[in-house]
Amino acid sequence: MKKHMFAVVMASIMASATCAQAASTTTVNGGNIKFMGSVVDAPCAVALESEDQVVHIDQITLKSLGAKDAVSGQSKPFYVTLTNCDVSTYTNAAISFSGQSDAVTAGALANTAGSGGATGVALRLFGPDGKAMDVNSGTASDTIPLSKGDNTIPMSVDYLTTGDEPTAGAVEAVATFQIIYS
Repeated sequence: MKKHMFAVVMASIMASATCAQAASTTTVNGGNIKFMGSVVDAPCAVALESEDQVVHIDQITLKSLGAKDAVSGQSKPFYVTLTNCDVSTYTNAAISFSGQSDAVTAGALANTAGSGGATGVALRLFGPDGKAMDVNSGTASDTIPLSKGDNTIPMSVDYLTTGDEPTAGAVEAVATFQIIYS
């Protein structure tokens, strides 16, 4: 009986060793991962969700646009979040914008939707105080006080009628923002 058990145990050990040898590994290239970030010499860092955000503006009707040089009155809020703020040097922040200015209404963001885009329509940006902001003017919004930690700068955007007879279509624009600390 002992010989029989010994033979079974030895057969099991040899079978496991054979299975272990049969299971080999294969390595294949899985691709690349790109890591991106930056280090800034500033009192705050811009939160990742604020860096390249997309603001979806509600769809409106042509009749909602109003007269030339008027906004629709249906502004869409968006936010720029500053993180890890150290207020030992600077205690205020303001924001300014640059982008393609509308050909008819300087300071408004031009509609760059291209083919199929609305005509006679641009976008107007508003600062945290609700005042209209001109792109490319070099003028910043009113300052907001910073507190230690995270801070949110509330902004908004609205459709702006720039033509006497606007037409329906897509409206798109890109604005680059700068934070000015004081």
